[in-house]
Amino acid sequence: MALFILVISFLFFASVMFHWRTGEDAEGQVYTLPTQSICEQLLTFPPHTIAGEPPPSPGDVFFVETSEQINPSYLFTCSVESAARVHPGTRVVVLMNGLAKGNVSLPSHWAFSLLSCFLNVEIRPLDLAELFSGTPLAKWYSQPEHQKGRYYLAHLSDACRITIMWKFGGIYLDTDFIVLKNLKNLTNALGLQTHDELNGAFLVLQIQA
Repeated sequence: MALFILVISFLFFASVMFHWRTGEDAEGQVYTLPTQSICEQLLTFPPHTIAGEPPPSPGDVFFVETSEQINPSYLFTCSVESAARVHPGTRVVVLMNGLAKGNVSLPSHWAFSLLSCFLNVEIRPLDLAELFSGTPLAKWYSQPEHQKGRYYLAHLSDACRITIMWKFGGIYLDTDFIVLKNLKNLTNALGLQTHDELNGAFLVLQIQA
């Protein structure tokens, strides 16, 4: 059933992309989807729920974009959408470092128009100074040397996900995950890449009281 819903959602998403031909014009202006009509069609496929599932436990689902990129890819968008559909009663928080801080509107981009259809999706600026403030990684972040490394963005991404789990708990997912099943029944878990190799691309952690 989950696979069927995923296939239907993908086919609809592909048809939207074909008919509305999102892209950039000669001046680099990104076209937007007509949000109201798209939402009406998109939400004809209800969020994925399974009878008998446990009620949602505390904790949001988090995605983080630590680069300055503000043009979400198809995979990024599908990943967030899948999490929103499978967890309709849970906030899905997308933190993006490239978004302007303060109360401003999102950039004009088809992905933001599409994700705005889901009431449980929140797209926010990633305020790194605020995130690391008062955490064990605050000193590391305050030192400029950490920005000079070859793998700065990778290290920053690791630091962000660890800090988010430390401060808030919940579920962290990399932006290339397609969620097929509700993950709220997991507690203090992380991804397993091979039989002897762990992967921090998937984390489920509780705050220790």
